[in-house]
Amino acid sequence: MTHRHRLVGALLLLLSLAISPTSGRAAAPRWPAAATTGTAILASGDLSLAADAAPAAPAYGSYARFGLFDSQPQTTPATSRVQVQLRATVPAAAAVRLDVRIATGAKWSGWTLDVADGATVTFDRVGQQVQYRLTLLAQAAAPQVQSVTLTALPLRPEDSVRSMQDEPVAPTYHIRATRMGLVGDRTANGHIIQPNDWFVSLPSFRSLSSKGGSEYMARLSYKGKSIVVPVWEVGPWNIHDDYWNVNRERFADLPVGWPQDHAAYYDGYNGGWAEKGRVRFPTAADVGDGAWLALGIAMNDEQKAIDITFLWQGSDPGPNPTPQEPGAKPEPAPPPADTAGVTTVDELSAEFARSEAKWYEFSCGQGGHAFWTYTTTKAASATNNATWQANLPAGQYEVSVFVPLCRNGKADTTGSRYTINHADGSAEVKVNQAANVGKWVSLGTYRFDGSGSIALADLADDSMRSLWFDAARWTAR
Repeated sequence: MTHRHRLVGALLLLLSLAISPTSGRAAAPRWPAAATTGTAILASGDLSLAADAAPAAPAYGSYARFGLFDSQPQTTPATSRVQVQLRATVPAAAAVRLDVRIATGAKWSGWTLDVADGATVTFDRVGQQVQYRLTLLAQAAAPQVQSVTLTALPLRPEDSVRSMQDEPVAPTYHIRATRMGLVGDRTANGHIIQPNDWFVSLPSFRSLSSKGGSEYMARLSYKGKSIVVPVWEVGPWNIHDDYWNVNRERFADLPVGWPQDHAAYYDGYNGGWAEKGRVRFPTAADVGDGAWLALGIAMNDEQKAIDITFLWQGSDPGPNPTPQEPGAKPEPAPPPADTAGVTTVDELSAEFARSEAKWYEFSCGQGGHAFWTYTTTKAASATNNATWQANLPAGQYEVSVFVPLCRNGKADTTGSRYTINHADGSAEVKVNQAANVGKWVSLGTYRFDGSGSIALADLADDSMRSLWFDAARWTAR
């Protein structure tokens, strides 16, 4: 062999070692998948939407293309905390949602939703497997994901968590349910609904199984008949109401086991509204047609009260378990005390006044509550207005309002008009609430001589958008 041939051979050997770090074993694939629908791996190696990706199910909103990617479970040392790294390119009118869960054996926790890059997810239990789920959505240009990394953090002495092996009996609640129908529609996990289908829809992405999967199963019982079905859809009235969880995603002021749509219908909660609109009839589960018939319910009898057991939350109690009563309504947390120089006025306090008009309420924002109404551009149609009043020592104060993050299924206003009444007159400040959800927004700094107020009305720069009324504060400067 010539010197040149030996050099080329050595270079090829070095290259092969760089590609496969472990001798005799191929490099691990960049995107190992347990389940995937509507996704593709680009020539760059990035994960993106397939060219033929289908439109998203209604639970995701209005997106022309949709894809789901469930990673292969990753085995780790015992942990209850997972650090997340996400690298992605997201164009306008597109979205990437990252969810994470943990398991011991075959039983998974619920998904922790919408995890941000750099976040550490803390679970209430110890597991030895972790997994992520990517949801890709686009109207036009598709998002591209370069990498997702999950790092299991070691258990700390102060960690107080339970093992998933120490499971209680799964809870059972008595709810109203409806027959699914909708043959040919697509569910949130990508399944196409078939005649006589066998699954259930529940109102939270936290318990959505993969396409064709059985990670989250529910026992349905009705008049002596009892069946077990997977959770393959999100709905009917809400998409953030895991009412079976003690630490539910939203509506924390409701008792566990009492669905938000039931509270809206029977108790007038949130003015009778759920996330998808005014509740015309209560239903906290949609049941596939085949499962509905298996329970002994006729196809033309489209609503019934049934018992439902959430099997991923514990051991199976067996057929026809006795439902438990919804838990006691938790006491709302008291608002945090103001620090020196800060005066906060909540919309439920005596210092907040609103007009006699039709108002909506929602369980969100500061103190878990906010009022809202619709905007209008016509002065003659403006009926809703409110004022926050504060008694202040004379001085300079920065005025701020809180814009709550609330999912009422409506678009938020981009042109609200706040009026600040101060010692030197008044000032109008426009706020794009849609761009500032979950934030305190400064309205400027002004001089006050003992009292002051902020006013907000439904007259805005747009119409039929949600206008939110939450807390306001004055900070001495």
